[in-house]
Amino acid sequence: VGEGKKTEPYYFRELRQYLRLNPANVVIEDRKSGLDPKSLVTFAVETFNKDKDFDHVFCVFDKDKHASYNAALDKIQATRLAGGTTLHAITSVPCFEVWLLLHFTCTTRPFSAAGDDSNCALVIKALDRKGRIPGYDKGSRDIFQAISDKLETAIRNAEKLEKFHKTSQTDNPSTKVHELVKYLKSLKR
Repeated sequence: VGEGKKTEPYYFRELRQYLRLNPANVVIEDRKSGLDPKSLVTFAVETFNKDKDFDHVFCVFDKDKHASYNAALDKIQATRLAGGTTLHAITSVPCFEVWLLLHFTCTTRPFSAAGDDSNCALVIKALDRKGRIPGYDKGSRDIFQAISDKLETAIRNAEKLEKFHKTSQTDNPSTKVHELVKYLKSLKR
């Protein structure tokens, strides 16, 4: 279940197709996209309770400037789903585009905009730099196709970033998307 209206669903549908995973087995739920993180988790639990035929439920959401980010993490931690199904937080700080950037480079530079500006806008600018994803905009289609050859690089960079954050006292930038990608890749096997 993803917070994003377009970017994340497009990316994960393209990844699912690339890995040749059955859409009946890997369901990408985006009909309630655009929710704040806590509402997204509530929706994910409600959706699971209607159809308990899942082994894992992944909630993909950003921190950016969401007031309910920590509440969503707490709710995931406190929720126990029937049948031993696991509920996972797949977070990105400040936004999903950090995952896209990791396809090109590993950066520990925090993305913090002043005032009402979006932290994510800074990440998008970094994506556009050096021709990484020229003209990238939220909701762009075929992003995964454009960077699929760099998937292993992104996973390695996300793991490096994760190690860095064990001692950095910050989570900006970070992402857990690699955990979901690695899980989906394991289903292919």
